This record gives sequence, C-alpha cells and structure tokens, in this order.
Amino acid sequence: MLGLENHGGIVASADDLLEIVRAVRSPWLGVNLDTGNFHSTDPYADLARCVPYAVNVQYKVEIQREPKGPKEPADAARVVALLRDGGYQGFVALEYEAGENPYDAVPRHLDALRRALA
Repeated sequence: MLGLENHGGIVASADDLLEIVRAVRSPWLGVNLDTGNFHSTDPYADLARCVPYAVNVQYKVEIQREPKGPKEPADAARVVALLRDGGYQGFVALEYEAGENPYDAVPRHLDALRRALA
C-alpha cells in the first residue's frame, strides 16, 4: 500500500487530498491519515471524510484549527469514534510533537489513547 499523507502543500486540505486519491483509482493507494495536519475550521470533519481511505493513522495529541491559530488538545475519544464510524481497522500510531517533555507526556497520552480504543 502507498499512503498519501495529509501534510501540507497540495494535500493540505481534505478536498485536495481526496481528489488525488479518487483520481488515481487504485486499490493500492490510500491515505496516511495524520490527525494533527488538517488546519481548517473543522479538522474533525476533514478527518471523518478521509477515514474510509485511510491505510494508516498517526494520532497527534494536538489539533490546530487554522494555520496560524492556537493549538488545542485533541479529543482522543472523538478521533477514535470517527475511525470506528468510518470503518478503519488498521493501526493507530501516536506521533508526539507537543511541547511538554515527552518522557512525562507520552505515557499519559498513550493511556488516554488506549482507553479510547478499548
């Protein structure tokens, strides 16, 4: 599988990302869905639209609604609900980029993510 990640540039928006994936029309192309990379008014809606095409998910602990807007904590339970509702059955990786010391933060975020996935 080849996963096209929503990571700025020509794939910064859900519309543009999905346009490319749908145009290729290959069972071997999907989305490497990074939950922290949509910087729109409703990143959760963007995620929901892309979940059916996801071949991998990278969960980030923060979202940012606008490109220069403030970061806010991601809602793990909401993200997991979107994944379930969209039929995703693959792996979910924690990709930690927040400012807090990762030795303190990562175990706490992994626990929250595990609870949401349980």
